[in-house]
Amino acid sequence: MNKKTLILFSTGVFPPNLGGPGKIVEGLANELSKQDYTPTVITLGNNDKIERSYKVERVSFSIPQPFRFLMLLIKTFFLTLKNDLIYTTDNYSNGFSSAIASKIFSKPLIARFTGDSVWESEFNQGKTELYITDFQNQNHGLLTKIKIWRRNFILKQAKNIITDCEFLKNVVSSFGINPEKITIINNAVDQNNQTDFTDRKNNIFTMARLVPWKGIDTLIKAMPEIKKHIPDAKLLIAGEGPQIEELQKLVKELNLKDSVQLLGKITKKEEKQKLYDSSSVFILNTFYEGMSNTILEAMAQALPVVATRSGGNTEFVNDKNGILVDYNNTQQIIKAVIELLTNPEKAKELGQTGKQTTLKYTWDNLVEKNIKLINSVIEK
Repeated sequence: MNKKTLILFSTGVFPPNLGGPGKIVEGLANELSKQDYTPTVITLGNNDKIERSYKVERVSFSIPQPFRFLMLLIKTFFLTLKNDLIYTTDNYSNGFSSAIASKIFSKPLIARFTGDSVWESEFNQGKTELYITDFQNQNHGLLTKIKIWRRNFILKQAKNIITDCEFLKNVVSSFGINPEKITIINNAVDQNNQTDFTDRKNNIFTMARLVPWKGIDTLIKAMPEIKKHIPDAKLLIAGEGPQIEELQKLVKELNLKDSVQLLGKITKKEEKQKLYDSSSVFILNTFYEGMSNTILEAMAQALPVVATRSGGNTEFVNDKNGILVDYNNTQQIIKAVIELLTNPEKAKELGQTGKQTTLKYTWDNLVEKNIKLINSVIEK
């Protein structure tokens, strides 16, 4: 390339705020800035004062809505004029402002879709018990219809849509989006070379948002039966969310305060590593999922995983590298956990096979596929 390609990354989550989209954008921006690209990031949050090889524009959370969105929209417009392409990881404010700017200024848009915020919101509020795919074809109230319109506007405006698994590609297709413009680019995971942990305890580790469809309450309810077989078993729960008080109450009701720890959001890499190092099983009891970063991370730690047959989980977890259970099936969860805690040889074998599985999910592959897609969109 004779001229550097100017790329605007728009994401609602970016360091110091943690989350998968922010990690993806940071990794891509770092790598692209070393090549024939000039990335710029626009995001929400406060400046972390870290010096980077690219510019980061921020809109503070302290600005009340709707002025925050107006400020985001103005900044996005200004930056769009200076860039060749917009790449958004967001289906909320950042994605919407990016789609508007793309349409007005005729700049190509790439949208990364890793979950349906409309369904998640409805499910978390108890407004639906339907699965994500069944939910799409129902009659909805006005506010939900507006949210669906916003989501579809972003996806239809995009020249190309990235999902991290086949399951989410099918979900996006169910919105009426042409599947030919959907590209699957799997997530990447950092590898941990230390896999022979001799001091692991009978700790069961889960990390998730504390929302209803993550099924944390079922894991807590399973603990009394697990403790009958393994008295020193403990459930370690990392995450925050609207269910925190409900889960704390459940722990108290079941008299499990010494066996279940609600750790809150884990923000430091060292703290997360200590949890991996001290645990013998990782579990994710989720109703729906794309390509779970937490499962990938656990597998890279050579931890045996218990995961639900939901969403994208079955695309990389199988009976050779983990144990699959049905969502909220307490008996299956209890059986799987007890089996792994009482059979260390099987646990080690599944963990090692799981680690081998993750070796193909590298940052080099993720960056290479994104660059190929970016170039193809710009050249159209």
